[in-house]
Amino acid sequence: MRIAVMDFSSTAISLLVEEVSGEMMSSVVGLRRSVSILDYMNRKGKLSSKGIEKVADSVRYLLEAADRVGAESVHLISTASMRIITNYEEVAEAVRNATGLDFIILDGRDEAYADYMANREYAALGDALLLDAGGISAELADLGNSSRDSMYSLSAGPVALFRRFSGMYPDEEEADDIRRYVKKTYRKNGVYPGRVFPHIVLVGGNAEALYSVYADYFSVPPSSFRTMRKKKLRKLVKHLMLSSDDRSALFIRNAPEKVHTILPTALLALETASFFSAREFIISDRGVKEGYLRALMEDKWAN
Repeated sequence: MRIAVMDFSSTAISLLVEEVSGEMMSSVVGLRRSVSILDYMNRKGKLSSKGIEKVADSVRYLLEAADRVGAESVHLISTASMRIITNYEEVAEAVRNATGLDFIILDGRDEAYADYMANREYAALGDALLLDAGGISAELADLGNSSRDSMYSLSAGPVALFRRFSGMYPDEEEADDIRRYVKKTYRKNGVYPGRVFPHIVLVGGNAEALYSVYADYFSVPPSSFRTMRKKKLRKLVKHLMLSSDDRSALFIRNAPEKVHTILPTALLALETASFFSAREFIISDRGVKEGYLRALMEDKWAN
């Protein structure tokens, strides 16, 4: 049986089709269409007609791709992106008219739980913290605890952090403001007080983009197990803050669609590592789509 999951995030709409047989799942296809809703949204959170059209067209394109590979069911999920759109009913209607699909809107803890389900095996490393450096929000989960009530979704994602400075990249003062904001957000929300997590599992497209820049800068050979050391990431951030020419070249060469969010992602990761005394980041290639499907197959989504 082939099942498709589409995820509408703040920067893209992505598709995963998996072959499901009992408890076994194997990837059939993965596609992504870049759609930055912030480019089509006014200050009040309303998506323009052009933005709505682009969303509907992208969902239709990916649905056709899912049909071509024989997907028997399609689940269209949305996380923080639909939660911040004020005219979301208009967006949902346009997508429904174009594709016949309805959005399944996940709240913040649902999103964190899906991330957990996709990455729970990393608990074998010992104390490990999951950080989904998504768009508007950031999700955190103790990978040794499966309770939704122990998970967090906070307005500290890279897109939210990007909104805290005026230019394309933060200066030193703005970077310090981001660090203080992340620390204050964690303390205000009582995020795992007193805990130490030596390992942080980074999830999401922004994490993938950051790792691409890190691997390029430090000439890291290709590997299926991708890690970043906190000290080396701090060195990279310092370089990026000082060297504008090399920064632009690194960003454009590795992740041109993420130029606005790579530095906020790095600052979020570093401040999280400092807050929980982490030494290492592990880059996961599994996120909300994979976790949603796994929870669905294990009949745990409603629990």
